Amino acid sequence: MDIEDLIFPREAFLAPPPFDEGSPGDCYLQSSEGTTFKVLRHVLIHSSRYFERLFEGLPPSRPRDLPKLHVEEDAPTLHALLIILYPVHEDATKIGIEHTLKLIEIQDKYNIPGSAMTFFLTSIIGINVQKARDGLIDDPTGLYSLAWRIGFQLEAQLFSHHLHGIDLNDEKVAGELVRNSNSLKAYIALSDLRRRREAALDDIIEALEPRKHFCVAHSGSDMMFFAFISLMKNASRNALVAPWPQVNEGGAISFLGLQSEDESRAVAWCSSCYAGVDMRRLSDRLQKAVEKYPQEITM
Repeated sequence: MDIEDLIFPREAFLAPPPFDEGSPGDCYLQSSEGTTFKVLRHVLIHSSRYFERLFEGLPPSRPRDLPKLHVEEDAPTLHALLIILYPVHEDATKIGIEHTLKLIEIQDKYNIPGSAMTFFLTSIIGINVQKARDGLIDDPTGLYSLAWRIGFQLEAQLFSHHLHGIDLNDEKVAGELVRNSNSLKAYIALSDLRRRREAALDDIIEALEPRKHFCVAHSGSDMMFFAFISLMKNASRNALVAPWPQVNEGGAISFLGLQSEDESRAVAWCSSCYAGVDMRRLSDRLQKAVEKYPQEITM
């Protein structure tokens, strides 16, 4: 146990129905931290050879003296395992990505049937694919890693739309990506996408025609001009973090956050820059550049 858990203990996991004390059962399974789950032996015996061996030779239980067997998993993982193996009404798709990945790791250990696991994983991916197309998703890094790990290439590409803002230079982030996807290539693909996006920023800036629309004061010297180009690139990076960026009705100036109150996106130029520009034409140019901008990994 980490020192942080000792100082700030996490809330205890309580086994929900049909694994709580009030549910029918003839045996207890105890997680690594001591949470007990009341189960029916015959259900698990028919679902997994692991439990068939575990319960072998166990004497019949008495109502007030049920046997208790230790399982080497934490309570949330054991709960997820029982949901997959047990014919319960609990929606398996509510299992979080963290414990979905853990189930993949322990599938062979607990002899989780391949058919049950495939149906479960397909459901998890399918539900989140629709969410990813409609808006934001929970734990996009985990979903990307999961899709890569089980060979769902098109889905991994889709989820990569939601990873533009993660810090790929962070060793913890990189380590989790490689570990959860079980492949260094998953990290390399995201790094390549980040490289292509950075190179394509020049096309975004070119669409705004800065040489044509900067005032004399801000384009008279290369130093001043490229200082503002650098600011525009930074504004573009932040604007393009969105999974599905679109130049909205506010046009190019609004999209990039130019003259905005958001310091991470604002470019503070003078009123003479872009004065009298045809904003609709400029916004159309920017929209076409955005549509060509790299948004997903290549496989």
